[in-house]
Amino acid sequence: MSEVAMQWLRDALTVLFGALAGGLTNRVAITMLFHPYKPPRVFGRTIHWLQGAVPKNQTRMAHTIGNTVGTALLTPADVAAELKDERLREAFEEQLQGLVQELFEGEKPAVADLLPESALIEVRRILDTLLDSVRDRVVEALSSEEFSEDAARILGTLAESLEDESLADSLGEDRISSLRGQAGDWLTKLVDSASFTATVRSHLDRAAVRLLRPGRSFEELLPIGLIAALEHAISDYLPLAMERLGRLLEDPAARARVEGAIHDLLERFMKDLRFHQRVVAKLIITEDTVEKVIDTLEAEGADRLGDLLREGEVQDAMARSVNEAIVDFLRRPVIEVLGSPGDPQVESALDSITAWTLDATRDPEVRDFLLDRAEAAVLKAGERSWADVIRLVPARRAGGWIASGLRSEAGREQFGRFKEWLTDRVLSQPIGSLERYGREGAALRLTESLSEPVWEWIMGKVPEVAANVRVSDRVESKILEFPIPELERLVRSITEKELNLIVRLGYFLGAGIGLLLVVIRRFTG
Repeated sequence: MSEVAMQWLRDALTVLFGALAGGLTNRVAITMLFHPYKPPRVFGRTIHWLQGAVPKNQTRMAHTIGNTVGTALLTPADVAAELKDERLREAFEEQLQGLVQELFEGEKPAVADLLPESALIEVRRILDTLLDSVRDRVVEALSSEEFSEDAARILGTLAESLEDESLADSLGEDRISSLRGQAGDWLTKLVDSASFTATVRSHLDRAAVRLLRPGRSFEELLPIGLIAALEHAISDYLPLAMERLGRLLEDPAARARVEGAIHDLLERFMKDLRFHQRVVAKLIITEDTVEKVIDTLEAEGADRLGDLLREGEVQDAMARSVNEAIVDFLRRPVIEVLGSPGDPQVESALDSITAWTLDATRDPEVRDFLLDRAEAAVLKAGERSWADVIRLVPARRAGGWIASGLRSEAGREQFGRFKEWLTDRVLSQPIGSLERYGREGAALRLTESLSEPVWEWIMGKVPEVAANVRVSDRVESKILEFPIPELERLVRSITEKELNLIVRLGYFLGAGIGLLLVVIRRFTG
């Protein structure tokens, strides 16, 4: 090969290898952005500097990107500015109108069917708290002086307006008869209801708890006047009882029993004597003597016993003993005699009293008696006006009475039952269609009235919420969790053309440098 040919070959190789150097270097550089994903191991040693740039610096890159996004790219001011976009406002109003329209149209089930059990528990708790608060406010209002003045003024005005309205004109015979029938039906339903039974038993249980307290005696339980009257009655009755007891032996049958007992006593006495005593007794006391003694005792013993019981000293002693026994009984603890609450005998007694009370209240004669008394009272008051009836109401005390009733244990118990009933009623009642509760176009008017305040609320609250959202930490954690292969695929899918252009530019620049070297070598020889 000639010298010229060799020169051209060297020049061509220089340009070729320059192009390869530039293109391959760029290719390797692009590849090492992501590869290898993990540091390679050579002869058991980890070579960290050979790891891809992105995997190696993923933590630092995630922190930098997150900090940049959270502090510079997405700020609360940016969120507030975005909310001011009219397109977002229009979209919000459309969604709000659709929501309100959906609420108004169609049959809605009960709240208990719409909410899960956990949310229903919270709703019940909220309603209980709300109703308790309402009750406290009502009690406070009823106890105030302002309510008394308002009640007196309102009742006074009402009485003046009804001065000429008589009860007889308002309540005719037909009306009274109708009211009597309605009252009878109401009483029947009331006394037959399970709640009335529970109320009676609950009242008796509370009464038993109040009465059957440890350390409480009958003397504390009974009124002082009743105890004194009882002692006086017993003291007056005891002489009569003693006299009747003495006269008891005048009864032939009772006298025969006493004489028989005396005869048996003497016979037993003779049998209990020892042998020598019986021998002596036989010598001294003959059978005729014993018979005479027994006849004497039988004839006069019962009379002597009756006379003894009629003596004043004996009757006074017996009266004192009976009085002491009564006082001792009255001073004994009630629970020692009757038992404690919950004992079987107490529960049995309460069951019997409850049954007796219920039987008495459910008796038609008792119901008719109450209705007759009520009807008689209405007829008697027929000549009076409604104003007279209203003036009987103590306006300045009515509020206090109602408030005291609500504060009492029974009032709290009744309010608790009412609260439970009302809560169940509200939650179990089907909502139905809301459209029937409003006029035509109610949904549109509601949307228009809600749009502005709800949007203003969002405008005020969203920036505050956005300020508390740690955007930088969230972005950083997302980048750290993002797989490197997916990140490489994402970057390559976006910059594939640019990366290939970089490789081609490497080849072109390498070839250009090789050609420049050839030119320099030619000029320098």
